[in-house]
Amino acid sequence: MGIKRNIGEISREKRRKRKVKPLILIVSEGKDTEINYFKQFNYKYVNVDVKPVDKNSTGKNKSRKTDPVNLVDKAIDYIDNKYDINEEDGDKVWCLMDVDLNYNNPNPVESRAQEFQRAYKKIEDYKKESSIKINLGLSNPCFEIWYLMHYKYTTANFKNYDALKEKIEKDTPLKEYEKNKSIYSIIHEQTSIALMNCERLRKYQEESGKGILDINLNNIKDIIKSNPYTNIDLLVGYIEELNQKW
Repeated sequence: MGIKRNIGEISREKRRKRKVKPLILIVSEGKDTEINYFKQFNYKYVNVDVKPVDKNSTGKNKSRKTDPVNLVDKAIDYIDNKYDINEEDGDKVWCLMDVDLNYNNPNPVESRAQEFQRAYKKIEDYKKESSIKINLGLSNPCFEIWYLMHYKYTTANFKNYDALKEKIEKDTPLKEYEKNKSIYSIIHEQTSIALMNCERLRKYQEESGKGILDINLNNIKDIIKSNPYTNIDLLVGYIEELNQKW
């Protein structure tokens, strides 16, 4: 570890001597939706690198590699071995996860909450060791709630992806929506609306008695219970802010 840290210090010193583009490293459980969307965010002044945790897993065929703990493990592996993350330069690391409750489980909320709590505990431990923060991007029931918020604000509960897909196809221009379609060019002009709607939604959930404005180990269960919910706007908002500032 000592040698690795010294190499990192040398690399960061080189970076300080020149102006560098901030790096946003995104590790995603999905190999289609999130990848197709975020790979479009490589602007002139920011570098977005989005990685699927398991290229072979999708939909109902997701393997255990895509569970929250393994997602965090993958992010840590990238940080330790493949990327020079320097938050002073504006770099950020995000893990994107869907709540995606399994209703075949006798206690789906408790079971899913425990998975996210284990992942967040690993994030806390890693930050103590490395001083690097891994951010959780959570969506309930799934990432597509972010797409819906580009066109419609709603607090309606969506049981699963299929229910949300039906709403998207009904109330947005995304007819016959499929996860493997790239829709960035269609929705991007609506980004400012989505940012406002997502913030409004979190405030609504907060006022409903759930302490969810900032994710922590104690309120993850509240987020699991908060349907709909997403904080993807915080990630997208940060990227857009960098693009305007740099």
